[in-house]
Amino acid sequence: MPQQRNLVADLTDYVTGQARKAVRAMPESLYLRLMFLLKTHRILHLRNPQTYSEKIQWLKLYGHLERYSRYVDKYEARRYVADTIGPSHLVPIIGVWDSFDEIPFDSLPDQFVLKATHGCGYNVICRDKSSLDRARLRRTAADWLSKNFYVTDREPQYRDIRPRLIAEEYLQDETGVLRDYKFPCFGGVPYLVQVLGDRARGTTESFYDRQWNLLPVQEKGISNAAYSIAKPALLDEMFDVAARLAAAFPFVRVDLYCVDGQVYFGELTFTPCNGFITYRPSSFDRELGRMLDLSARKGRHRASAPNASY
Repeated sequence: MPQQRNLVADLTDYVTGQARKAVRAMPESLYLRLMFLLKTHRILHLRNPQTYSEKIQWLKLYGHLERYSRYVDKYEARRYVADTIGPSHLVPIIGVWDSFDEIPFDSLPDQFVLKATHGCGYNVICRDKSSLDRARLRRTAADWLSKNFYVTDREPQYRDIRPRLIAEEYLQDETGVLRDYKFPCFGGVPYLVQVLGDRARGTTESFYDRQWNLLPVQEKGISNAAYSIAKPALLDEMFDVAARLAAAFPFVRVDLYCVDGQVYFGELTFTPCNGFITYRPSSFDRELGRMLDLSARKGRHRASAPNASY
């Protein structure tokens, strides 16, 4: 019986692996249509996209996002931030390395954040170096460095980034962890802010307009905060910082932190959640879609690829 179970497990792994290879080999538009259907349970309309989530998929295909590699590289983006809003808004860096074994752990502080520079979600927060499982962290870092984030997620801006590891100082705000303030910017203008918090108990997300009015919106899979979040003292500065960082781009989401009276840069995101987003109410997806103007880009796309389907 154990031998039979092993055979079934091996066969399942083989079939799963072959299926993944087949999916990854699909043409871009077919791949995005399939993944959009699987993740959002909706048909993807690329010929005339209307919603925010559809337009992000269109940008992945036709927006030439590969030009933005240096802005999403966790290390290289720091130069743009320093030049645009000043180095005081950068989280202090501890070091950057090509491999895990280059990291001088003995000289690292007791608390730090380790990230990979070439993707999203590649980060480990260390709050106590003495309890750090270094062997496990080595395996995790090796897994990060072995992957091309574009291959797994089809976000062109990550395709040509050099994989590296970066350590930054550990930050903590008045909540005991670190809130994320995410500003979707359309034509260089941030119209609202998404606030992510409660990471110790399971992440929550709330949406506020520029006047700090709570919006009746929820992203599927993430709970709204069960309490009213106080308006940050530096909200106006955060909106200003987001606008200055976004000014060079037709669309980008600017992520910021606010710690001890200082606004810090988090990252720039050109395809939030890879565009596989479902909002309640669904009308919010269309409202954001109206803000994301593709008309100029679609004109350029027609000129360069007149026979392409979009």
